[in-house]
Amino acid sequence: MINKVTNYLDGLGIKYELLRHKAVVTTEESRLIIHVENCMSCKSLYVKDKKSDNYYMVVLPFDKRADMRGLAGYVGTAKFEFATEEKLFEDLNVHRGSVSPFSYLNEDTAKYSAALLIDSEVWNSERVKFHPGDNTATVVLDTCDFKKFLHSIGKKTIVVNV
Repeated sequence: MINKVTNYLDGLGIKYELLRHKAVVTTEESRLIIHVENCMSCKSLYVKDKKSDNYYMVVLPFDKRADMRGLAGYVGTAKFEFATEEKLFEDLNVHRGSVSPFSYLNEDTAKYSAALLIDSEVWNSERVKFHPGDNTATVVLDTCDFKKFLHSIGKKTIVVNV
């Protein structure tokens, strides 16, 4: 997956930094091990509407609590719950601890496309960092280039204030 992400970014002419490190599972581990100046440490969650089969990716600053009811309100539903490990692998071909917006490169958009809900602090930050679908590496890029990536894959993006 790392090569898939870096090749895709290279194809778009996006500048990035690829950092290799020991496997990290939590955002707190990531923030401590992979410290980058002026860069937003993010967490990515794959969730579903509790009453339907609609799935969403949520990206928040690493230390912000995911208000499942508040986030669900942005798409007109009552509450989100976490997707199962099986669904995460089926839709994005990653496991828990490796979810990131780069996982969208594995999405079968002919079948389904999960919208992205992204916190305004992340959206307005200078730089962001995400796993490239593998928790032994981190991709750091300017937020304007991250937005270029999202645009290139046609991802529906909803900026939220949580």
